[in-house]
Amino acid sequence: MSSDSIDSMPNSRDSRPARGDADALRKLLGREIGSTRWRIGDKLPTERELGDTYGVARNTVRRALQVLEQEKLIIRHVGRGTFKAGDAMSAEAAFLPSADSLSPAGVVECRLIFEPELAPLAVARATQVDLDRLAHCLRGGNAATSVEDFEHWDGALHEAIALATHNQTIVAMARALAVVRTRGEWGQLKARSMTTEHREALQAQHGAIVASLSDRDRDAARMRLRDHILYVRRYMFGE
Repeated sequence: MSSDSIDSMPNSRDSRPARGDADALRKLLGREIGSTRWRIGDKLPTERELGDTYGVARNTVRRALQVLEQEKLIIRHVGRGTFKAGDAMSAEAAFLPSADSLSPAGVVECRLIFEPELAPLAVARATQVDLDRLAHCLRGGNAATSVEDFEHWDGALHEAIALATHNQTIVAMARALAVVRTRGEWGQLKARSMTTEHREALQAQHGAIVASLSDRDRDAARMRLRDHILYVRRYMFGE
């Protein structure tokens, strides 16, 4: 990050989105990223710093950054931070659907077809780095203290499965589907249906999926991914 990146961030109340408005924050940050404020490769402020600057909670910042990552405007590395992406990468965003065009029910239906079939590729291609990433996401879910935090690690774990296939088309498709998590409708459904019992069941399923992938058991991983998504569909939509 350039030396004046944080100092030059806007701080007037006129530039602040309403609390909890991730889409408005995404638009503000998108304009900043598209300007000359940061050079390609510069490190952006942390989630906490962005939250303080714009007067919003960290989970709002996180949701906005997730969409900006989908749009290829930024690159995020666990443990390293968030960086401005190159212009060539942002062009790929034109091929991804917008969040408004995806319904939660439709995405879960698509995931049921798509995700279990990632298991054979992930089992065959996952490196130790991939398996460590899955374990890291699992620990994050265990330590989550709010629905928003748990949802973040839930999404990160499913993205880690896609990354373990080492197929960039699959990764792009998985990220396009994951954009629905930034929508208010998804959050409302989660808030209504996420009981302690459901959360414990989801995390137990996550643990079983990661164990199957680590054991290189593609049939068990496929079956557990399918059962997991069927469970999500039942408790969220009553199907």
